[in-house]
Amino acid sequence: MKIALLIVVSLALSLAGCANMNSAEQRMVSGAAIGGVVAGPIGAGVGAGIGYVVDRNEDQVR
Repeated sequence: MKIALLIVVSLALSLAGCANMNSAEQRMVSGAAIGGVVAGPIGAGVGAGIGYVVDRNEDQVR
């Protein structure tokens, strides 16, 4: 219950911080959010691929 309340309060405070932004600032925040959503899975995929390649190379060296 306390965690849910903490989440609700922090979301409300973060949304209240965006109330006085001009259009350029709103576009910057939107672009950052979209970039984070898109880049997160891409970064995870690249990291997994690199880990796989490094692991295969270590297995071949042994």
